Amino acid sequence: MSNLEDLQGRILAAMERIGAGLDGLEPVREAPEPAAPGESVEDLMQALEDERYVSAQLEERVRALHERQDELEAELETARNAPAVLPVDDTAAEVIAALGQMENEINKLRAVNAHLRENNRAMRDVLASGAGVEADLLSASVEAEVEALRADHAAAQAQAEAILAALAPFVAEPETDPETGES
Repeated sequence: MSNLEDLQGRILAAMERIGAGLDGLEPVREAPEPAAPGESVEDLMQALEDERYVSAQLEERVRALHERQDELEAELETARNAPAVLPVDDTAAEVIAALGQMENEINKLRAVNAHLRENNRAMRDVLASGAGVEADLLSASVEAEVEALRADHAAAQAQAEAILAALAPFVAEPETDPETGES
């Protein structure tokens, strides 16, 4: 809980700094240079348009900062009202391990799919050249597709295990006392 309070304090401090910075902003106005005899009205109009563009950009930045501040305030309020999600036991470690396994399986899936795409590209190149597909190339393509299916299955299984690990504390039955039969 102290971690949540620490984060809350840091977010509040950051929002105060943002607010102070926004309050201290004043549009920078440089003294206009006197019109030189050679400057035309068109040049002056272009300079005015450029300044309007810069001003619009600055206003957009201020608006974005205000939106971000509102988002941070909403996140802080949500964090204040949110109950603790994970129990204090080893559940977090189990979930992290399951997520790590899922990430490994997804990386394998990506590598196998890249290999499959390469084989398919090679087959398309051979077919485009008018030559027949070689048996080795066809065999490699089928093997890559089977391996992609296996990797996809392993990634789905790892994802299911990660979900089960995260849900286990919430669906576990409470321990019962063998003598009284009560939890």
